[in-house]
Amino acid sequence: MPIMTRMRDSMPVILFGLLIAFLIMIIFEWGMDYLGLRSGRGEVVGQINGKKIGYKEFSELLKNYTENQKKQTGVEPDDAALKQARDQVWQSLITQHLIDEEIKRLGITVTDQELIDWVRGDNPPEDLRRNFVDSTGQFRKDLYEQFLGNPNQFVRDPEGANPNYGTKWLADYEKSLKQRRSQEKLQSLVLASVRVGEVELRHRFLDQQQKIEALYALLDPNVFVKDSDVQVTDTDLREYYTENMEQYKFESTRKLKFVQFMEVASAEDSAARKKEIEDAASKARSGMDFLELVSTYSEKPDSGAFFKHGEIAGELESMVFAAKVGDIIGPLQQSDGFHLIKVLGERTSNTEFVHASHILFSPSGQPDSNAIKATAQRVAKEARQGKNFTDLARQYSKDPGSAQRGGDLGWFGKGRMVKQFEEAAFKAKPGEIVGPIRSQFGLHIIKVHARDAREVKIASIIISVQPGSQTRSDIAERAKDFAYNAKESQFEKEAQSSGFAVKEAQIQEKGGVIPGIGLLESATRWAFKNKVGSVSEPYTIPNGSVVFSISEAKNAGVKSFDEVKETFRPAVLRKMKTEKVKTIAAELKAKLSPADSLTKLSQLNPAVPVQRTGVFTPGGAIPGIGRDQNFVGAVSALPVGKISDPVVGARGVFLIQTVSRSEFDSTAFASQKETLRTQILQDKRNKFLTAWLDKLKEDATIEDDRDNFFR
Repeated sequence: MPIMTRMRDSMPVILFGLLIAFLIMIIFEWGMDYLGLRSGRGEVVGQINGKKIGYKEFSELLKNYTENQKKQTGVEPDDAALKQARDQVWQSLITQHLIDEEIKRLGITVTDQELIDWVRGDNPPEDLRRNFVDSTGQFRKDLYEQFLGNPNQFVRDPEGANPNYGTKWLADYEKSLKQRRSQEKLQSLVLASVRVGEVELRHRFLDQQQKIEALYALLDPNVFVKDSDVQVTDTDLREYYTENMEQYKFESTRKLKFVQFMEVASAEDSAARKKEIEDAASKARSGMDFLELVSTYSEKPDSGAFFKHGEIAGELESMVFAAKVGDIIGPLQQSDGFHLIKVLGERTSNTEFVHASHILFSPSGQPDSNAIKATAQRVAKEARQGKNFTDLARQYSKDPGSAQRGGDLGWFGKGRMVKQFEEAAFKAKPGEIVGPIRSQFGLHIIKVHARDAREVKIASIIISVQPGSQTRSDIAERAKDFAYNAKESQFEKEAQSSGFAVKEAQIQEKGGVIPGIGLLESATRWAFKNKVGSVSEPYTIPNGSVVFSISEAKNAGVKSFDEVKETFRPAVLRKMKTEKVKTIAAELKAKLSPADSLTKLSQLNPAVPVQRTGVFTPGGAIPGIGRDQNFVGAVSALPVGKISDPVVGARGVFLIQTVSRSEFDSTAFASQKETLRTQILQDKRNKFLTAWLDKLKEDATIEDDRDNFFR
């Protein structure tokens, strides 16, 4: 009874969650009609084979989707997430409509009795069944039967108004199953022709299990045939061009000019944030609890932590370690905003740190010349005599990372530097100059500034300087004004007069990627719908807006022979050299008897090394060769001991002799056969189903006008 009570108490929550998931599933997987959403209402965002998708219904679907995403992530979607959501909703609508059309075309139906047998049978739908599994993993058929008999006991109206809410929910759920079963039947029909044959099973088994070892001689065309020995004519080039014309087809392209309007904090934004940090500093210095001020002002939570040398960035480190406990540092402006720091405590660490600078002489890994040694010794002497170490480092040091900083390496602990350098630095006293010291990087002169084993506990208030709402609004208005004026005059002329930089990008119709901007499919669609000279409305991009103009349009076609012939001349040259090498390889093979080992080739021609592969499987990489399908095909079919005819591979022409090949293990094959069948069948079904859906979309008439409503 306690189990039943616990499950019954939790059922309203569990099944209401199921209902939410179910409604979302209906929206995306089973279409809109079930919820009473009909096309033709209001403005149209697109059409799928003539079916109009209204703005209102699309917005409702989008709202449901984004609300569900927010529940899952707990994060409010930003502009990029909203754009991605719109694309996902649109693609789901296309897929669902095309699937519904196929179900109707094929006359697929689901009877009420089928649904009754499914829901009330021994194997009910899993998404419903799992709500009646107890803590031991057992399906509580008794509770499930009670639910089917009186769902109102388990599913209650969240509004509390409808006592028969559970009955209605179950009826609606059973309706949804009809659509699910229809899709399962469609999938079965689509995949009915996908089979796995015995030959496929044997090939997959051999690819994974068969062990092969071979000898091979590789004849590289670039080694065995000189370029001067081959003459490439225009006829050869044209023949190659004709055979490979598919490679030289190009998609439609557009060249865009664009101006970006980035959301950058204004002087007013910076002043407002500075005022905030100064207000926090005033309160901190008046004695208010600093950690309370952190929780009030700081954008990053900070309860105070201990830091060692090297763990605090830039100038803040020297200021923090120079301060006393209780000191307040700042406000200071850093790259990430304004900082206000309080030193809360100090302790001695078990790790000692050194602050040092160095001057590096001679290139890494090269012996020191007498001149370099003499220079290093002279500079070390000058440093010890009091000459400014920073100036010497800038003049002489070959370390590009520290020379411009006067040789300053900052603070470091043991294990950070090479052994010789570390030992010298940690033995020296503050102010002492040591060296030249030899390491793998060259000769070093080292100046130790300080040693310290302290750790300092600090808390920070960090207020970043971000563009405010008014700034963002002003920038958006600036983009709109520019777009309006550019349409009235000329894009580049307007940009020049307004002081905006114009950038260029060439784009293709597929993909939606704009160099310099990133993925922006809506702008790509606009570019291919409009003519040269058109100016877009502003498009939203991360941290700003962008306005485009179409400067050039090229339709799909094939590059001309004269345009591309020089690009494939090396390929034709290699092909012709390879043919000559095949002749050389055939002549070499003819000198071997059937009983000879391939290794005899090296005696006949020392320029032809013969190598051993080591053991490999046909489906894996071949040691020394990699994945070469021609090599694998040849060695798999070659009788053990026989030398192959010339085989053209990725790296040249091979002569191959199979040394050993494991026998086909019929017992192992029988034990793995069904597992292999399942793997291959799943792979083939996935590929087939993806190709089928892609073909449906390719053949469909789809009009996407979302850009008129969303940017």
